[in-house]
Amino acid sequence: MKTHLLASLCLIAATTLSAREFTDLQGRKLDAELVAVAGGQATLKRASDGRSFTVPAASFSADDQKFMKDWADQNAKYNFEVKYTKKKMGETKQKQGVVTVEDERWIYKIEIKNRMPVAVGDLRVDYWCFRREDGGTGKGGARIETSGSSKVSAIPGSSSATVDTTEIVLHKEELRGDYYYIGGNKNRQADGMGGLVVRIFDKNDREVHKYATKDDLLAAAVGKPSANGSSTNNK
Repeated sequence: MKTHLLASLCLIAATTLSAREFTDLQGRKLDAELVAVAGGQATLKRASDGRSFTVPAASFSADDQKFMKDWADQNAKYNFEVKYTKKKMGETKQKQGVVTVEDERWIYKIEIKNRMPVAVGDLRVDYWCFRREDGGTGKGGARIETSGSSKVSAIPGSSSATVDTTEIVLHKEELRGDYYYIGGNKNRQADGMGGLVVRIFDKNDREVHKYATKDDLLAAAVGKPSANGSSTNNK
C-alpha cells in the first residue's frame, strides 16, 4: 500500500511541476500546464478546458520565460528518424588523349523526422560523407570526402527538416575501347558514394541521435566536422 501511495504521489508531483499561473506582457493571467518549448515557442495546456495552444515564449513575463527555459532544459525528449536521398548537382567531362575524364558533384539530402508530437529545437546536425574510391583494380575502402554541420532552429511536432550536405566529387575515367592498361587496371574506373554518418546534438552539446548507412563508418566520424554553409529546410 505504501509503495502504491508513494508512486501516486510521485506521479502527481511530476504532472504538476509544469502547471502554474502564467502572466503575459499585458498582465493577463492564465492557469495552464507547460507542455513543450522549442524554437522560441511555448505550448500550453489551459487548465479550464484542457485546450492546447502554442504562443511565443517572449509574450510572457520574465519570470515565466525563465521558468520555460529551465523546464525545457530538464524535460527535453527526442525521437528522430533519419532518411536520405542522393542528388546529382552537376558534372564536368573532358578528353585527355585516349582517356575520358569525368567529375560528378553529388550531395546527400538528409531528412530528419521529429517523431514526437511536440516541436523540438536548438539542434546541431553534424554529418560526414564518404567516397568509395576506385583505383582501377576494384572498389577501395570508404574514406571521408567531406563533413559539415548545420543548425536546425526548430522542427514542429510530427514534421521534418532537411539538411543538404556539401558536395562530394566522384571521379571517373574511361579508356577508349581499343586501348588497355598494361598493368591490368580496368578500362573504366568510377568512384561511388561511400556512405553517410549523421550525429544530432541538443543545445547542451548532448548527442541525442546518431545514424549511419553502415555501422563501421561511425568509428571514422568523430571529432568536429569541417564548417560549411549547408542549408536547412523545414517541412
